[in-house]
Amino acid sequence: MIALRTKILIGIILSLGMTGLISFFGARETIIAALKTMNMGIFSLACCSYIVFVFVDALRTKLLLSQNGEKVSYRLCLQNTILGLYTSAITPFSAGGQPFQIYHLVKNSVPIERSSMAIGVKFITSLSMMISGSFLLLIFAGKRIISDAGSAFLVYTGLVLTCSAYLFFLLLIFSRTFTYKIFTSKLLTRILSRITRRNTEVVFKKTVDSLTNYFNLLKSLWNCSKPLLLLNIILTASEILITLSIPYVLMVGFGIRSNYFEFLCAILVMTMVVYFLPTPGSSGGVEGAFYMMFRNMFPREIIVATVITWRLISYYAIIVAGSLILPKVFLDIKQTKQS
Repeated sequence: MIALRTKILIGIILSLGMTGLISFFGARETIIAALKTMNMGIFSLACCSYIVFVFVDALRTKLLLSQNGEKVSYRLCLQNTILGLYTSAITPFSAGGQPFQIYHLVKNSVPIERSSMAIGVKFITSLSMMISGSFLLLIFAGKRIISDAGSAFLVYTGLVLTCSAYLFFLLLIFSRTFTYKIFTSKLLTRILSRITRRNTEVVFKKTVDSLTNYFNLLKSLWNCSKPLLLLNIILTASEILITLSIPYVLMVGFGIRSNYFEFLCAILVMTMVVYFLPTPGSSGGVEGAFYMMFRNMFPREIIVATVITWRLISYYAIIVAGSLILPKVFLDIKQTKQS
């Protein structure tokens, strides 16, 4: 629990620290005045948009888990989405989200193969669409959103790093040979053996069986559920559009009007640049990248005010919600083990 609180505190400090640094060098005298101009109706719309995003993400989980007749409650999927966002927000590289979602589903009697398949397909679908969208939008609007050499270096370096990580996860999720080599390696088998306190041969056999079932589920999903995959793609596109539009909505709430297409392009590219930043929930990097991306497009006080309200909705609110839900989840798991 102490380690968890430390991670949360680090993420908040980095986020607030970067926002404060931007404010110090930017427009600290006028930020409070800018915040006071926020249209509360539009702020409520931004909050509702994020809630819709959470519900859409939970629907994606339920649809993928329900393939082949698996019965999973929507409430469990909603809880899983919030906990995934929460653990991403407090772990370096935002790496804890998907593993914890799988853990949460497994502890709620969803087979690990099915849990891994659903979360893996969701993750790679979202990342594939965001990366391809970033490069596509850069082709059409790159010169308008990358204003100087410093921004260009930041953008292209970040995209290269994100694409490298993306290729690794793509192989891990879809390549049978690559995945078997990783998970059946002697080192990982020994580590799992010590963690589970089981014989290495038993762990190896269990791993092979689980991977076989996992790839059979993937094959079944591809061969028998193409309409479901198409629906997943449509929902993913909707989800991405909703989350990327929230900062734009907030800027409108501050009385700023801009080209929506260019803003969408800039925020998508910025998201990909900081996607695998090695801080909890990309805290610090998101705020800094947002400022770098939009500093020549909007007044500085509006940029900082937008960052504050945006992160309030998409970061701090999730930390609060996750902190409220997590103890109940662990209590339910403990009670299940005792019964």
